[in-house]
Parts: sequence; C-alpha cells; structure tokens
Amino acid sequence: MKIRDFWVADCDDSARRRRRWPALIVLNQSLSMLGRALHKILVAEDDILLATIHEITLREAGFDVLICRDGEQALEAMDAFDPDMLITDFAMPRMNGGELIKATRSRRGARTAVLLASARDEHLLKEDERGDARLEKPITPGRLLGAVRALEARWPQAA
Repeated sequence: MKIRDFWVADCDDSARRRRRWPALIVLNQSLSMLGRALHKILVAEDDILLATIHEITLREAGFDVLICRDGEQALEAMDAFDPDMLITDFAMPRMNGGELIKATRSRRGARTAVLLASARDEHLLKEDERGDARLEKPITPGRLLGAVRALEARWPQAA
C-alpha cells in the first residue's frame, strides 16, 4: 500500500480554498480483494488476443493475473506464481489443457481451482481432463468474470 495525499474541498469554503487530507490509496488489489480467497489467476491461452482480453478483464476486477502461451509454460510458472485458480484453453501447442489439468492436479492437488475455457465438446474429455468448471467458447469478458466469480463462490477453500 502507498500513502498519497489528495485535496478535499472544505464544505464551507469555495473551490479555490482547499485543505490537504492524507488518504490511503491502495494499489492493484484494493479493498475489493479483502476476503477474496481466489485472487491469483494463471491463464494458459495460446490466442494472444483472447489472452489479452482475459488479462484486462481479470485485472480490472482486482485479480493478480499471469498469462502463459501454452500448457508447458503454465506448468513451469505454477510453483513460482502459486495460483489460486487456473484458467486454461484445451487446444494449445506443446501441452494441451487436458494434460495441464492432469499435471496441475498431480502437483497441487485441490489447492488450485480449474476453469476449462474451451470449445471442445465435453463428451470428448476424459474424466481427469475436466476442470472444476467449464466455460464454452466464444468467451466474452462478462461471461469470463461470471464464471470466475461463480467458481470462486463455490470453491471449498473460499470459506
């Protein structure tokens, strides 16, 4: 947190006469983060435009976000970033989303919530390739945020 000053107009003074008041300006994870259990999100998405939209949407909602371009890069970043949630596409180069979900479960157990964001038919997914929730493409910022908040609300560690 950083402390900055801002100017507040006195109620009985004109706009020309201002008094200085200190205020806490909280950076990035402002007060909206209080009580939030799932605040670090790792996104594995090979589509650069979609990854950027995900990043902007989630950062503006107050989440810490790390974007990875494929499953292998996401797995390498997993321990250092220590995400509360993984959002992954299924069809990616080097390591697909199903393999990433299996590796995440094997490495982290149930500590990380998994949202599978994919156009892949759910019937084609093996049981161990499914996430805790699924968001079907095409994905809009509103649907993404709604899915993240819904998973956050029902995630066991959020209580």
